Amino acid sequence: MTPVILIPCKDLDRGKSRLAACLTPRSRRALCEFFLCRTLDVATATVSPAHVRVVTSDPRVRAIAGEYGVGVIADREGNLNGALECGRRRILADIGDCAGLVLPIDLPLATPATLGAIAGAPQDVVIVPDEAMEGTNVLRLGPRALPRFRFAFGPHSYAAHCAVARAAGFEVRTVSAPSLAFDVDGPEQYRRWAPENPEWGET
Repeated sequence: MTPVILIPCKDLDRGKSRLAACLTPRSRRALCEFFLCRTLDVATATVSPAHVRVVTSDPRVRAIAGEYGVGVIADREGNLNGALECGRRRILADIGDCAGLVLPIDLPLATPATLGAIAGAPQDVVIVPDEAMEGTNVLRLGPRALPRFRFAFGPHSYAAHCAVARAAGFEVRTVSAPSLAFDVDGPEQYRRWAPENPEWGET
């Protein structure tokens, strides 16, 4: 079953606050917009735009999503888990029985091929952890799990999501995918990624 790819995106002015030590507010905003566009490129090359949704409260993000033909769901909560709840409710109301895939915008090495392999997985819950095996970078929920899986993004979310899945009786699979495990979350990751990607246009 083709999942709906759900992309949460906070206000561009508030994104990537952990990079304040190496980027100005203007540059952080530019980086967030660059990541958003790249994520939409990858998502719409993996599934059709009709199967992609962005959850946000930022009018600029809404406009960018519209340029890709992607639907927008209003974030009425202001935090990641709450935003995903908003997204889930809307997807289930609009589509009904379906799978979902949570895709953050800060996975700059993600490709349609690697994402497609996750999207097509048969398990109830598929988790791609970050490089440290602490956070959750990609979360795929099958049609059995999507309506009732409890989102637990935050510190140590990988272990938390594994525990949630097992407690609910879902079949869970962990996938180690280097291109999806790398996220630009702090200065160390930014310094690894930026020299190889000058095209993003730091300002």
